[in-house]
Amino acid sequence: MADDDSSPPVEAGPDPEDAFALVGNETRAAILRALGERPHEGVSFSELREAVDPAIDSGQFNYHLSQLTDQFVDRDEDGYTMRAEGLALYRLIRAGTVNRRASVEPFEVGLDCYFCGAPVEGEYEDGTFELRCPGCEHVYAHTQLPPSTVETGDTGDLLERVDQYNRHEMLAYAREICPTCVSPLETEFVPGEDVWSEGSERFDVFVASECDHCGANHYMSVGLAVLYRPEVVAFFHDHGVDVTSRPHWEIEWAMTDERLTVRSTDPWEVALSIPCEDERLELVVDDDLSVEATRS
Repeated sequence: MADDDSSPPVEAGPDPEDAFALVGNETRAAILRALGERPHEGVSFSELREAVDPAIDSGQFNYHLSQLTDQFVDRDEDGYTMRAEGLALYRLIRAGTVNRRASVEPFEVGLDCYFCGAPVEGEYEDGTFELRCPGCEHVYAHTQLPPSTVETGDTGDLLERVDQYNRHEMLAYAREICPTCVSPLETEFVPGEDVWSEGSERFDVFVASECDHCGANHYMSVGLAVLYRPEVVAFFHDHGVDVTSRPHWEIEWAMTDERLTVRSTDPWEVALSIPCEDERLELVVDDDLSVEATRS
């Protein structure tokens, strides 16, 4: 029986700089774009050349295509198809991550700051979307997003998508899986005063996650870390509330520590009291993120 701790062999590929250099040519980038629109169909040489540039010399086109084959592109009897590596790069290009810039001027999001009462604003600049209070500078969300996120021009739709994207990331971090490279995470409680982000001093404690493989790290409140716990989802469902679709920044008990009590720090144990109508869900969370839940 194989050792559970053993790692499967990983075939070494080209250096990252060499892989990116392959698509630094205009023709090769155009080939990836053309195949990306039909990634699994099997495109013949002539069809692909026609889609990219019918005027290009056949031998020159074949040279550029061969440079991509086996790294970003596969070839078989049905024609050329996109490898997973090529599709990932194509999607980065389509999202504008590596080749476009966009910005959205500050706009009110329909939320008053829990700490000072000023209207919270959303803004997108330099690949980052933020929800921030202009009154006290408290940051409600700070997310790296591609330009395609904001190019629809509809801020209401934008907020819905940012909420769900943030939830996707937070759920992965809460389950101790890196959403970037899918490696296991180290997760621990840290005091709010030890966290560098704007407004962190307003929290008693954060759930901190760090990936030793790719360096990704994340801090979130205890409320956000337990947002998808079945006890929490079922509690609100019983009251006719879908807590998975309401913008997370509108859930006060998850965005502040007003309803959280630190019971001990060595080991960590915190209690969170979540209200809904005339009932409360009492959660006790330990430093392994194990949860005990009772209703009152």
